Amino acid sequence: MMAFLKNLLLIRRLEFRIAEIPIFAIPVLLAAHRTAEFKAATFWEGVFLFFLLFAFGDMINCLADRDLDAVYKKSLSQAVYGLGVGFVKFQIGAAVVVAVLIAAHLSWRLDRWILLGMIFLGLALGAAYSVEPVRLKGRGVAASVCLWLIIFVGPMLMASVLIRPDLTWEGIAVALAYGALQMGVTLVNTAEDYPEDLEAGVRTSVIALGLERAIRIALLLVLGGGACTLWLLGSRLSVGIPLVALLPSVAAFSFVAGRIGRLGQDMRRAPLEVQIVLVKKSAKEVPIWFTVNAWAVFIAALTVFLTHRQP
Repeated sequence: MMAFLKNLLLIRRLEFRIAEIPIFAIPVLLAAHRTAEFKAATFWEGVFLFFLLFAFGDMINCLADRDLDAVYKKSLSQAVYGLGVGFVKFQIGAAVVVAVLIAAHLSWRLDRWILLGMIFLGLALGAAYSVEPVRLKGRGVAASVCLWLIIFVGPMLMASVLIRPDLTWEGIAVALAYGALQMGVTLVNTAEDYPEDLEAGVRTSVIALGLERAIRIALLLVLGGGACTLWLLGSRLSVGIPLVALLPSVAAFSFVAGRIGRLGQDMRRAPLEVQIVLVKKSAKEVPIWFTVNAWAVFIAALTVFLTHRQP
């Protein structure tokens, strides 16, 4: 029984949940005006839907990559085969049905049918990223664009719509900028699998760009996305003490950019086999980079909410 439960959790990649909480919380805090909005049943229904969608994406990716993961990510491959391919497919199908039903109910209760459209689009893109014949994961730079949409931009806009019916330019801009910031980290995570993907013939964005160039672009995304995120959040804060809430973000972005920049310097003019070793070593820090970025921005978004909330 314990092995069964462990496998259920493994294919849902729970290690990323702590960094996913702010993906939901940041747009909610920026859109909300009162704490009472967090007490509504529809809000918590939306919370469940949000994490169900991430579980769907993680499960379908583990299923599609079960043989590719058999060498270097054995625990994921073993979890899929331990549960049974058929049972994993059943869980994915059940997640789709439940997600659509919840989205339809929320759309009806809130009279915001854009939610249902977002869920259909998100499920389609999530499947298209991992599953043949589309498998956007192997379509070069399109893979990163797809991840940017399904991990950051789409979920953040969905969370915002749970609070207010209209999508503001500010909400869209924050989703785009924060997504770009974290996609810089995601590129390093993708680069970790460079030799395995190359051997398997999976043309990821890193394969398309080249390992060294991908790391340079990762740095630019962190710097550009981080700067835009700071500007957008700073524009909502008053001069004085509230601006102190941006300091954790400045520290987090500087730390992550510094680590990626150092990786890029170490890789310069090094043989490919050395570059691969350096990337794999740095990629072990990726969960930390995701988390410090996410929670630093959360602190700033929480400050925006606290300084603007209405009684």
